[in-house]
Amino acid sequence: MADSTEQSAAAQLLQQHLETASDAGSSHRVLVEEVEDEDLHKPVSSSDTPAAPKPAPKPKTLDTQSRELFPELGGPKPKASVVAPIWGAKSNANGSTNGAAPANGTPQTSAPPSGVSTPIGSGRQGPGPHPLSIPGRNVETMLLDPPHILPRTQLKRPLPDILKDLNRKARANVTMHALGNGQLRFDAVGPQEHATQALKDLVNQIGTKQNITVQIPSSARAHIIGKGGSTIKAIQEKTGARIQLPKADESQPPADEDDDTMINVHIEGNAFSAAAAQQEIDKIAGERAANVQTKLRNIPAEFYPFIAGPKNNLVHKLEEDMGVQIRVPPFQGQSLQPPSVPAPGQRPIFAPAPQDYNIQLAGERTAVQNARAAIERRAEELRRQLALEQLSIQRGRHQFIIGDRGVPVDQFFEDTGCAIILPNDEDDDMVTIIGPQDQVQAGLERAMDLAMNMQCSNIDISRFHRQAPGGAAAHARNVTRYLRQRKAIEQLERQHNVQVNTPFSSEGALPWELYARDGKNAIRAQSEIKGLVDSHPPARIQAVQVDPFFHTYIRKDITPRVRHDYRVQLVVPETTEANAPVLLVYEGPSNPTSYEIPRGQPSQSEVSEMQKWLQDARQHIIGLVNQQEEIIQASLDVPQKYHDKLRKFIRKEQDERRSQEKIPARVSNIGTTVNIKGPRSAVENLASKCEAFIEQEKADEKERGFTLEFEFPQKFANHLIGKGGSNIRELREKFDVDIQVQDGKVELKGPKAKAEAAKTHILALGRQLQDEATHILKIDPQFHRALIGAQGAQINRLQTRYKVLIFFPRTQKASNDDESVAEASDAGKPRRQQAADEVMVRGPKRGADEARDELLSLLQYLKDTSYTATVTVQQKQIPSLIGSGGAALDALRNETKAVIDIPSARDTADGLVEIQIKGTKEAVAAAKKALEAKKAVFEDTVVKTVEVDRKYHRSLIGAGGSTIRDIVVKAGGSDDRREIARAVQFPKQDNSDNTIKIEGRTSVVDNIIQQIEAIVAERQNQVTEVIEVPVEKHRSLIGRGGDVKRGLESQFKVSIDVPRQGSGQTGIKIVGQSADVEKAKAHIQSLTKDQPGETLQVPRALHHSVSNNGQIFRRLKSDHHVTVDHAGHSIPAKPAAPASIRANGGALPLITDDEESTADAHSWTVVDQTSTEEGDIPWVIRGSPENIEKAKKVIETAIEQAKKEDAIGYLILPDPRTYRYVIGQGGTKVNQIRKQSGSKITVPRDQAKGEAIEVVGTKEGVEKAKDLILAAVKEGQNASRSPRE
Repeated sequence: MADSTEQSAAAQLLQQHLETASDAGSSHRVLVEEVEDEDLHKPVSSSDTPAAPKPAPKPKTLDTQSRELFPELGGPKPKASVVAPIWGAKSNANGSTNGAAPANGTPQTSAPPSGVSTPIGSGRQGPGPHPLSIPGRNVETMLLDPPHILPRTQLKRPLPDILKDLNRKARANVTMHALGNGQLRFDAVGPQEHATQALKDLVNQIGTKQNITVQIPSSARAHIIGKGGSTIKAIQEKTGARIQLPKADESQPPADEDDDTMINVHIEGNAFSAAAAQQEIDKIAGERAANVQTKLRNIPAEFYPFIAGPKNNLVHKLEEDMGVQIRVPPFQGQSLQPPSVPAPGQRPIFAPAPQDYNIQLAGERTAVQNARAAIERRAEELRRQLALEQLSIQRGRHQFIIGDRGVPVDQFFEDTGCAIILPNDEDDDMVTIIGPQDQVQAGLERAMDLAMNMQCSNIDISRFHRQAPGGAAAHARNVTRYLRQRKAIEQLERQHNVQVNTPFSSEGALPWELYARDGKNAIRAQSEIKGLVDSHPPARIQAVQVDPFFHTYIRKDITPRVRHDYRVQLVVPETTEANAPVLLVYEGPSNPTSYEIPRGQPSQSEVSEMQKWLQDARQHIIGLVNQQEEIIQASLDVPQKYHDKLRKFIRKEQDERRSQEKIPARVSNIGTTVNIKGPRSAVENLASKCEAFIEQEKADEKERGFTLEFEFPQKFANHLIGKGGSNIRELREKFDVDIQVQDGKVELKGPKAKAEAAKTHILALGRQLQDEATHILKIDPQFHRALIGAQGAQINRLQTRYKVLIFFPRTQKASNDDESVAEASDAGKPRRQQAADEVMVRGPKRGADEARDELLSLLQYLKDTSYTATVTVQQKQIPSLIGSGGAALDALRNETKAVIDIPSARDTADGLVEIQIKGTKEAVAAAKKALEAKKAVFEDTVVKTVEVDRKYHRSLIGAGGSTIRDIVVKAGGSDDRREIARAVQFPKQDNSDNTIKIEGRTSVVDNIIQQIEAIVAERQNQVTEVIEVPVEKHRSLIGRGGDVKRGLESQFKVSIDVPRQGSGQTGIKIVGQSADVEKAKAHIQSLTKDQPGETLQVPRALHHSVSNNGQIFRRLKSDHHVTVDHAGHSIPAKPAAPASIRANGGALPLITDDEESTADAHSWTVVDQTSTEEGDIPWVIRGSPENIEKAKKVIETAIEQAKKEDAIGYLILPDPRTYRYVIGQGGTKVNQIRKQSGSKITVPRDQAKGEAIEVVGTKEGVEKAKDLILAAVKEGQNASRSPRE
């Protein structure tokens, strides 16, 4: 159409240049001659009102794909060459396309519903002045047609005011130019990023909403959506446009990428955002159109070896010829279901391969289509050529045909030209061979040769326990399951080089099949199998039938406890044998990991113990299962579109229930049916929650169109979006709404209640960010790594606790720790360049202040604990510094509170080690002082030896090392036992050497040697004297526990040797210095010298009554320090008890008789105390005169008492255990009876021999004593019975 008005010369020249550049198809370089002439045209500034446009011709439809017209958001990108997409209608024979894209390569695009062309922007098209590109001055240009601009009545403010306000806020200057055809051109001058953002902000305020429809191949749909919707969300966030794709038809199989079906993508936005979104979608669709991937879903898996060829040579050739990538899945001859054998004269029918087991093609579209056609033609040929034969081969031999113990399936195909399929069913033994008619027989022969290559022998383990309860076959199955779980059969196979097949039937275990190339190995294996089975009789194994639902619970939680508490191993059925019982196998008190399976029959006592533990374990398991609730199952019909959300909801609910240590329900689905199985309460609870959840989702689905829009500070948009969109994805997941952030506004789309909740959360976040503060801390870089922590742990903790961001300066080569912190930036938000000693804290004011304070506190701590020092020591001193197990070094660290680091020996080459010390100033000083002291000691350490006869070594060591300890301490050494052992080393007992080795500081070593030599010299000058001391006086020289003897040795510095009691020797040996020995000898003689005594005559008939079994002698010595002897006179014979002291000669009741009937049973005999002895026996009393007088009075009193004692009673109780009631605690009861009865009572020591309790006194006294004794026994028995009653 011609112009109705005349254009200026400059305008005509500019139009001519533009048309020339457009025809050439290349970018135009602006020349100096094209600089805008101010006299010819004056741009309209933001303060001027544009003049009414003159009638202009209809503008041409411009290229919406131009990056110059619509630069992408987020920074400049290099221009990419436009590649004509292949997707569209199929090519005609002449090479033209039916409904193809325009010649310039732009994808096919439908016009908006209004019929208005898509808005464009450029400084190079259309009439008007051309912007000049000057170095250092960036200009971004945008053209808007009148339909893309809001009418003046709908603008919030006049356009010049909008421009003025925009220029005040933006970091670019925007000017407006009115073109002759009614278009407006906007130029933004400034950095490209800010200029683009300014134009974008302008269009948001003045632009109209546009709807664009773009057609793309259906196979590109998934790539535009991206994983979890990530790609489409990124495009929407980047451009600000809303993109809608049609829902996929779930009833149809997924589209192949070489499929030409087209779908419409709807884009909604303003002129700028809609065009940018269209450009992104066309880019993805164009990339996916050229190269495609597809699957061949109709090819039977049995054809794969024939299509791929031996070693994949056929498929490799096809790839080279057609330039595509072809992946043929490996042929799985052991997992396919073979086709049925056809009737005679018919071809076999092969079914398509299962899903996810298809041939895949990738490459250029046409090449892929050609390769697909070639493979499909080959498949049709194979359907006509291939034959099928089956052969029955013993199932146990299948493993030797193909697989780990046979040949690879590919090798079988190469050798025979046939494919082989082994059955999956345990009861099926048919081997299937597929191949050309003339090669099938060779395949069968090869399969038989491989199968029969091994010798086979059978062993029926059920015959070893034919009488087993439940049947021998059932017990054999239990033993087999246990040995399989314990991997005993695998160990047997490795040990004897055999293969063991353990088939089962419904009745139990079938005979084991042993395969071996050498028959001798099978015989050896059979012998060991017999031992294994013999060691597991029915008494060792029990079976418990448990609902399969509890199998996982028993396997994870119960099995370890039962093994530890009951010595029983549990064999829980696998999923393939769910109906099998749980086996309980007794293993004994051993470590489960090191348990060795026995090889012999258990003894009868072992069998009894097994049955006891197995019964206890069985009751325990049954009790645990019975405690659980009833197992039920509930089914819910849930539409497929809610499954993902329901799965997340159930996982959350199950996690909460698992934390309560309850058995959770199990959830599975078949199609749209969701099955919940588990304990009744868990199932009912979860089912009700799931139903409520689905109902809520259905209600929410009706409100998905609800939209809520509100303002949000643009400067905090990056905080809201998060790094890589992490924050906004979390919010979408949490509130179940779609969230779009664009130009200071947030748009929420979803159910109203959830959108309101999300709005409240986002606004609260905005208020929190409004309170943001930034602190710059000056911190020496040497402390940065310590503040950051390993992998940023320290800083991440502070950022999480205070909800702030902490930035450390980036180094030229950041360490791993630095990188982890650098990644904490807030999604690309620009921040000032930091100096090397600056640390930035940014976040809410309160959190930023607290994080700053804690950082400074940590810094101060690091400064306080960063004092260092070094101490250099010899390498050979390190062991003594570390000590046994690090004890010495740990003690030094604990004492000084310093960090002491000793490098390893391999880090030192010159024999010197530099010990690093770090900590507070005081701790470092203390540690350094201690180490230097140890260093000085070590450097002054010498080793000397002294020759000492071995006979003196024991005396030098002393009892418990006491002597040598005193020697070392007196010499100035340590009193630590380990230090003493290191300082003085005596030769070992089995060594005849006399050398003693002394190690330590020079002064200490010299002092030790001096003391040793002095002691030895003293020992060498010692003399030995022997004095005769009566045996009865030896005890007085020893004292209680040897205290008298030790006191004498210490007092006189001698050694005293007293003969062993009962030896009959009287000589006492004294060893020491001559003078000391004489003093000790004189002192001992004075102690043992016979003291003057006084004789008292005691009637011989009363001797034993007065002595009271020797008690009076012990009391006289203890109380009055006197001794009594009889001047060599013989002691009268003690009266013997009557030969029979049982009542009437009868027997006492047994202790097993009833306690009440035997409580009063006893044997009591009283005899007259008459003695045939005549005359007196002298009692010689020795001691001090005053003590002798006291002793005489005691003896005379005892004689008078003995004269009155004319009877002896002998009491025998039926149960020796009751004698303890007579004695009482600490002898209180017997002493009480003695006082009350005035009798002497002797309770025999060995009560089990039936000895009598002896009572001596008057006739009345012994009777009273007897009654008191019986009363005490009865009282004791009643007291012992009362707690049980």
